[in-house]
Amino acid sequence: MSRETGDRYRCDSCKAELVYVKGCPCPATMPHSETCCGKQMTKVAE
Repeated sequence: MSRETGDRYRCDSCKAELVYVKGCPCPATMPHSETCCGKQMTKVAE
């Protein structure tokens, strides 16, 4: 799944957040991974 401008991800352990300020140009078929504290981050609902 690609990443769009404004997509947000939060670490459940330390609560750090990652925000995409520019969309990812990779195709939806390419795997993506946002990790923090050794775990996959959770997408924050809009």
